[in-house]
Amino acid sequence: MRKRVNTCRRLCQRTRNDEELREGRKQKYLEEKRKYQAGIKHEKLNSWKEFCNVTASTNPWSQVYKLASGKRRHKSIMTTLTKPDGSETMSIQETMEVLLDHLFEEDNVEENTHQKTIRKAVEEPMKTSDDVKFSREEIKQVIESFDDKKHRE
Repeated sequence: MRKRVNTCRRLCQRTRNDEELREGRKQKYLEEKRKYQAGIKHEKLNSWKEFCNVTASTNPWSQVYKLASGKRRHKSIMTTLTKPDGSETMSIQETMEVLLDHLFEEDNVEENTHQKTIRKAVEEPMKTSDDVKFSREEIKQVIESFDDKKHRE
């Protein structure tokens, strides 16, 4: 039906030299457009009636009531995931395990020499000859410079 409406519209738009033919095609296009819009409206109404009848027959306080009262919530429940081997998960627990395995890799326990050197350097406190302890005045100035309206942890 939509293709027919679009065809009529294009025919009407492409007719430029003959005004009578253009007017006839325009009328045909408008008639087809009215039929198309009426068909859409009719199908929407039928779909809504069918939805209401199906849900009302099982439970009168189900989807229709919730939709009308604005209490319908969308639940985000994890369903299934495809595993690396191509199969799908069968439970929520298995789904969560596959998701976590994909997002977080196992930490390699063995360290190379570069990592050992870095870890050793970080663990040892740095002592330099020009290290001076903070004075009470410096600490007081820093505390006073904080904005009282901002959150501090």
